[in-house]
Amino acid sequence: MIPDESVTSPQVDESQRAVDRARLRRLFEVFSGAVGPGRSPVYAALTKSIRADDATVDLLDLLSTAPGEQRRPSLLFAAVNLLLAGDSSAGLAGYYPIHGGDRPVDADLAPMFTAFCREHRDELTRVLRERSTQTNEVRRCVALHLGLDHVQRRWPGPTALVEAGASAGLNLLVDRYRYRLNGRPVEPTDTSSVVVSCQVVGEPVDGLLGPVPMITNRVGLDRHPIDLSDPAARAWLEAFIWPEQIEELATLRGAIELALVNDVEVRRGDVTTDTSELITELGGDEPVVIFTASLLSYLSAPQRAAFVSQLDEAARRRPVAWVFAEAPGLLALAGVDAAALRGPLARRNDHYLVGASLRGADRDDRLLGLTDPYLRRLAPARHESDDFAWA
Repeated sequence: MIPDESVTSPQVDESQRAVDRARLRRLFEVFSGAVGPGRSPVYAALTKSIRADDATVDLLDLLSTAPGEQRRPSLLFAAVNLLLAGDSSAGLAGYYPIHGGDRPVDADLAPMFTAFCREHRDELTRVLRERSTQTNEVRRCVALHLGLDHVQRRWPGPTALVEAGASAGLNLLVDRYRYRLNGRPVEPTDTSSVVVSCQVVGEPVDGLLGPVPMITNRVGLDRHPIDLSDPAARAWLEAFIWPEQIEELATLRGAIELALVNDVEVRRGDVTTDTSELITELGGDEPVVIFTASLLSYLSAPQRAAFVSQLDEAARRRPVAWVFAEAPGLLALAGVDAAALRGPLARRNDHYLVGASLRGADRDDRLLGLTDPYLRRLAPARHESDDFAWA
């Protein structure tokens, strides 16, 4: 009798689960670099436990219920955070200042987190299967602002703005926020209700961010746009705020209110196939700035190539500048031509590079700064070929 090859043996299933768990542990290791010392004691402790403790296998298997491209530590943490927002009386919420908790991290945190996930496994599984990771870090507007300044020096005048992978489109309001660098206001007379702060290292902050150019048109593109008029959608966006980030939660809520008032537009579409057409639909002949932040990590190698091809196609009709905050290695693989990406920097995916790729008559790729994935600290480039070894 010929065996039915469509039936997977338990041994094969267990072998695949072991591979999936190993991959997820590596992702938690990468995430631990993003958390960094002092940024989130809660997530730092949980990440360390999940990476090292065999008792957390259940958590890895739980995260494995999400679609393959969405299996990320941030998705699991956000799903738990979402449930805690609806039940601040849960013991685990005591560790989350954003939910009113004031309990310091101790040895009970990781077991309590695991127990919470087991108790709410069905709810969490549903969230992980139905939801996707979302961008809510308004601080990434510092990268966009820096890139717009660079583009403005090369191509003076008004510009159109497109964010690829825009989520709720909050970065499209880059000119509606106040900015503070090292605690000092960039424009003292600015009266925006939303303040975006960043620490700058290695360079004076004066003159680092100039006035944002006039934006003639702004639109986002995302496979799963956030409808900010939906309370459930807003709650999911807030779920990506880390446990200790009370100020960031207030900033996010302020940005959401501005977006609702300004009727920010984010269209549903695929950045690998729809970006060029969207640029064409904008009309006009002024330069278009395409902004991405952490987009490349969600794309496969063929998808990254397809996205870059979309930029090149659009640049045949009008000037296009790609402003990015992305991992160095992925930028190198996406064809960004900068001298620093030919050395060790291209292997440092625990940091991000801020830069601009001008794709007009003359191609010009420039790295403008080194940062963390959440733009809390920025080291501006000291010269055109800076490899940021000093930072």
